[in-house]
Amino acid sequence: MPKLPPLFNPSNDMALAVDVREYTPPRRIRLMEEELQDLAHCWEEGPWGWSLATKQRYLKMGIGEELLPSDEWLKEVRRLASREFSCLYLKELLKAIPSKKLLGREMRFCTSIDEDKEGRIYKSLWSSSGRGIFTTDGLSKDHLRERLEGLLSAQGGYVEDRFYENKLQDCAMEFKVSADGEVEFLGYSVFKAERNGTYQYNIVENQQTLRSMIGVEDELLEALIEYHKTQLGRTAYRGYVGIDMLTTKDGKLHPVVEINFRMNMGILALKLYEKYGSKANVQLTPKREHGFEAEVKDGKLSIGYKP
Repeated sequence: MPKLPPLFNPSNDMALAVDVREYTPPRRIRLMEEELQDLAHCWEEGPWGWSLATKQRYLKMGIGEELLPSDEWLKEVRRLASREFSCLYLKELLKAIPSKKLLGREMRFCTSIDEDKEGRIYKSLWSSSGRGIFTTDGLSKDHLRERLEGLLSAQGGYVEDRFYENKLQDCAMEFKVSADGEVEFLGYSVFKAERNGTYQYNIVENQQTLRSMIGVEDELLEALIEYHKTQLGRTAYRGYVGIDMLTTKDGKLHPVVEINFRMNMGILALKLYEKYGSKANVQLTPKREHGFEAEVKDGKLSIGYKP
């Protein structure tokens, strides 16, 4: 079967939210996709993420519908990609692996506003790179309620979690689900996000170094990997998966901050390490006086924007 051409479409999570075939991202996101399209050559084939809009883009390229996933499969991908699913997944994981080292019991899917709380982080059901995420920092109760009502109106719910002031490290486990449902653990990734969740960069480094940065005992991590391999293999999804986590200064781990059923910057960082090694300095897309560009500088993969 012919391979699908690679496609860098990070607007896909926004397309999942609206769930239409003819989706036009905001102007700045369209510009980002256009100017960073060279990133797509870093993986073998297919899109950054799947949705009805992604399928439509391939159809417009002249790709036959018989080579593309069914609408039913895409509907299931949308369900899995929702942060509501991440909450359900985490709840079952904490039952299966009842370790005192695991956090996340305060993460929940909400369909109403029952009370205002301090020290919380809120997330829309579909968004990427920190968009659709905000904390209670600097928000009045009225403004917070207004934003939460907006999420309820737009997506029918939102996710609430504790904001971990003692966060030590953002990290992830990266997987690939093959066509026959076999799940491969690709490795760990370590990244930096701002306080409000906005993505900054991924570290391009060997697995031993990344593993040491995570700092959680091997036995717990291995148990999580095996659990994820079993559970991901039971879904209908096929392709790349990244499970975001965080560690805290007291040595604990939040094992499922969210699940990305798509290509992601962590997997891209793994591929770039395989190609360029440690402490790399690589310009991945053309340098621009204005606009978007991607680079690895001193071993840090990032996307920059110049107004």
